[in-house]
Amino acid sequence: MKQLVVASNMLNEADQLDEWFEFVTKIADGGILIVDGGSTDGSRDIYEKYYLKKDIKLGVIEDNIIQREGYGPARNHLRQAAREFFPDAHWLLYLDADERIIPADFHTLRFIKDNLSMNYDVVALPRIDWRNKEMTEAAKDVNVYPDWQARMSRLHGTRLRYIRRLHEQVVDFSGIYADTTSPKINHLHRVTTQAKRDFIGKVCAKLHMEDTEFGHTYPEHHKEATYREQYLKEGL
Repeated sequence: MKQLVVASNMLNEADQLDEWFEFVTKIADGGILIVDGGSTDGSRDIYEKYYLKKDIKLGVIEDNIIQREGYGPARNHLRQAAREFFPDAHWLLYLDADERIIPADFHTLRFIKDNLSMNYDVVALPRIDWRNKEMTEAAKDVNVYPDWQARMSRLHGTRLRYIRRLHEQVVDFSGIYADTTSPKINHLHRVTTQAKRDFIGKVCAKLHMEDTEFGHTYPEHHKEATYREQYLKEGL
């Protein structure tokens, strides 16, 4: 059996953490790794609660790397930290606080991690952007627009890395496995608070503006100019 670590960058996600841990603890047989960007909402107390559970392997680091360097560097940081915290783990899966994998997909996830050919060192999972918490109304049909996310990767024997501060992209991989029957990442960003969405919008505008190396390789979001103006006026 090949162990899987689930990793995430978190910031003030206390309202979602218990629900997130509820399903993550069922798939992360290799451990759970959280990089907290400086939460002030009680998130640390929740981490401590799960850290004290004997059947959970949890590592927590404090670092605001996403705001400082962006999503690509943050992914690479999690990969390195996962190797240090959980040296026996084989796979790493990134899942944000507002993302879920439903129990019906757990078996398929385990089958992939234990049996996938060594020709692939990245697994891209289709993501569904839901308009409601009940996950009955999607922004787009996942079978037509699967919104592939290169979130699962081998921790050893590969040179893969992530680039770009925003809309991170994986490079230097030997092969990427993408199949619409793979587990879905259920994204609930649209049902979080407006304040949280606005904060993320400002962070993304900041990162795009600062990405002098790769910023020209991805388009500007239709609300980005507004968020950029807010960031320049208000900061984060």
